[in-house]
Amino acid sequence: MVVLLGAALMINYIDRGTISTAAPVLEKELHLAPEQLGWVISAFFWAYVCAQPLVGWCADRLGAARVLATGFAIWSLATVTTGLSTGVRTLVGARLVMGAAESVTYPSALALLAQRVTDRHRARATSILQLGGMIGPALGTTLSVMIMERYGWRTMFIALGLASLLWLLPWRRQLRAPSANRSTDSPRRSPSYADILGQRGLWGTVLGNFCSNYAFYFVFSTLPLYLVHERGLSLLKMGTLTSGFYVCDAISVLATGCLLDAWTRRGVSPNRAYKTALMVSAAGVGVCLLTAGSAGLTGAVLLLLAAGVMDGMNAPSVCSLVQQFAGPLATGRWMGVQNAVSNTAGIVAPLAAGYLARATGHYTAALWVAGVIALIGLLAWVIVVPPVRPIDWSRFGSSELSAAGPAA
Repeated sequence: MVVLLGAALMINYIDRGTISTAAPVLEKELHLAPEQLGWVISAFFWAYVCAQPLVGWCADRLGAARVLATGFAIWSLATVTTGLSTGVRTLVGARLVMGAAESVTYPSALALLAQRVTDRHRARATSILQLGGMIGPALGTTLSVMIMERYGWRTMFIALGLASLLWLLPWRRQLRAPSANRSTDSPRRSPSYADILGQRGLWGTVLGNFCSNYAFYFVFSTLPLYLVHERGLSLLKMGTLTSGFYVCDAISVLATGCLLDAWTRRGVSPNRAYKTALMVSAAGVGVCLLTAGSAGLTGAVLLLLAAGVMDGMNAPSVCSLVQQFAGPLATGRWMGVQNAVSNTAGIVAPLAAGYLARATGHYTAALWVAGVIALIGLLAWVIVVPPVRPIDWSRFGSSELSAAGPAA
């Protein structure tokens, strides 16, 4: 199950990232201005953000495995539709559908991990999931460039969307699996959304995750444009360097998960382990991005790769922290709310980059803004997030959930 979840997130990022890799070609062929391209890229996140709380509720109440399969099929077909687009409107429409469908991934995956994985394996299982999110952009960039250079951008979208549907074949076994062992607690002790929204830990992780997401989504959406326009790289060299960032990120994700589990098994508290990794990540990404803009080409390349390593420390830490706070009863909804707010960074980052490029004539200012916002995230992990420990949801009542009965 964990490996399949990692594969799902990998495909998720391959499909959503194809638009960024194709951006230099799309802006020429469809005559898009920088701000129009920013709207096309960010459209995904308008739907992605709005759908998160709903799919979080569905994952907790209707069965996370079913919700994930449904969303997966829809976003794969939306990828195919993107290849048939003829202008800004059809591109935005396809991206909106894809965003709504891909919103199922994190709430469903983390709900399944919280229900079926024990604390002593939590960071490693989460890192395997997040590894897919790092391999996806790296693999997606490489495949996209290869297909696009030979067959064009339309064939790229259609081929990747159809290939994605193959994941549903092995996932069918998870649909027939017995209900997860959620908890010995009564359903009456399940928290409501009001209970979850009242937690300081939720809003601390929202702020910290927003700042890390902003830096990541700048790289995800705008780094190809920065490398081509500011550093003068060819499409092939741009793809190689962008893939290198994600490879470094992926290695760091897996190593961080293993180290965090080893650290906690030696008696270090999850609070100390997870927060240390998150603080180092925020500080490292911020410094690397800020200094890359003024460095020479070689220095900038090394700093961007180092930013990938630093970013990889964030992913398993923040998702393990969420599972620790929320537990098996509320992880889907907690992550739905957290992702809804923190992923507004996916809307803001490409739009800000587009308007800054229009105003300054360069993408360097957008790079610096991403670095500053990453550093702001350090304050969230140090000051806002309370000590990390499981919340006792039995102290909260929830008439909504008690009336609904036990979850699937």
